[in-house]
Amino acid sequence: MTRQEKIAIARIFADLIKADRIVDTSEMEYWRNVCSKYEIDRDIRIASNDISFADAVKAICSSSDRGLGEDLLGDCRAMTVSDGFCAHSEALLMITLAIMFGSDQSFSGEVYSLPRASFDIDIATAIYVENDYDPETNDAIRTGYRSIFKEFQLAGLHFVYIPKIIEHYSSTDPDLFRDILAFLAPSLGETGIDKAYRALMGMTTGIYCKDLLCNKCGFTELRNTVPSILIKIGNSFVGEARYANYLKIEVDEDILQTVQKFVDVFTDMLSSDVFIVNTSEERDNQFHFHGFYKQLLDIFLVRRNIRSAIVINPYKEEIFFPDIDEKATGMHRREKALYALMLCYGSAGINFNRPRTSAELNHFERRMNKFQRRYADIYELFGGEKDTAPDLMQPEIRRPIIACVRRSISRLDALYNPADYTITKDADGSFAVHVEPGLVFVAPLKGDDPIALKESQLYSLFEGGRSKRQDQERQES
Repeated sequence: MTRQEKIAIARIFADLIKADRIVDTSEMEYWRNVCSKYEIDRDIRIASNDISFADAVKAICSSSDRGLGEDLLGDCRAMTVSDGFCAHSEALLMITLAIMFGSDQSFSGEVYSLPRASFDIDIATAIYVENDYDPETNDAIRTGYRSIFKEFQLAGLHFVYIPKIIEHYSSTDPDLFRDILAFLAPSLGETGIDKAYRALMGMTTGIYCKDLLCNKCGFTELRNTVPSILIKIGNSFVGEARYANYLKIEVDEDILQTVQKFVDVFTDMLSSDVFIVNTSEERDNQFHFHGFYKQLLDIFLVRRNIRSAIVINPYKEEIFFPDIDEKATGMHRREKALYALMLCYGSAGINFNRPRTSAELNHFERRMNKFQRRYADIYELFGGEKDTAPDLMQPEIRRPIIACVRRSISRLDALYNPADYTITKDADGSFAVHVEPGLVFVAPLKGDDPIALKESQLYSLFEGGRSKRQDQERQES
């Protein structure tokens, strides 16, 4: 047995002992036997405080000793009932260990631990999660929602299905719901409340997982998740930091049968036929503001870590980030024109380093001349004189302009990962903006709806020709 496996075992037992917030004599006696069996000394116990529950579980799952998990699971079961009682909080950890270590389980599961400051919901909350919309599973949930909800409820767990929550919000009078949002976030203006309301009403499980859990809360492990149930199984400390632990089990169109099987296994672990049942449920004219519900609303009302679109308006000399309701400030025409040009280049970027050989130098100079012409064209679109556009081929002119763009974007602290939105220098020396192309739009000269960058007049200048939209307008006329 490796030292890391001993550390993992110590961590698992420590969390199991502390789960019901009671440490008794029988558990301490069993703990001494565990330390003797697995050769857990003081150094191992100290080291176990610095790894998470999820890392400990993964260490046992990846062990070369195939019997270690089963053996450990047996010892955990024995210790859980060593005081004559298996509490609800202990059963949540035990079913997790049974799924991860047991050879006879039909569930496919994963365990996660992450800082509670990032994402934290009530213990025993079970949320349906998915990265992309799965029609069969969602149809099954809608058809069997009441049965699934009650199955979890009878086991003391609270089932959350995002579309059901949004359906409840959508059925409320819009003015009343806006009043509630304004009450919860008095600092938001009318525009901010309206944006929050529309974003909330358009919420789906996929958006919740990708934009909120992954981008805002840092739960990146869910970025490509298949349809699953995410269950909060407990809290613990890693060092001095508070962590939340989660179990994820995969589901499909047979979700009701999976939930019933899960509940049967879970309730069999409990020592009593009587336990607290969570009756939390939103009803007409009632809106919960605790746990998951509070966090969902806070995400829309506290505008932080937002993956915003970019709207370039050269006619007003503005660069707008609509999802955070902010404009880029501190940039003049020359910086805005460069930023717009760099967005046209996208992740490919542009390299300003002069080559060492004469053969490459000719190609470099042609590329730089093309870059300067493109910049001058876009500079003119922003209202400047093409002939007086700053010469970006000169480093002493180019560098302060790039620095100004970086300072301006860095002020937008509500953005998720501002580094994607600014001009960065890659390992190969190229300068680029790495925001997704689908997030970049251009305001038209006429009309209100922004146009995708590659369909705009601005991009046509970048390509040196007309845009598709211009061709369309020409044909129509």
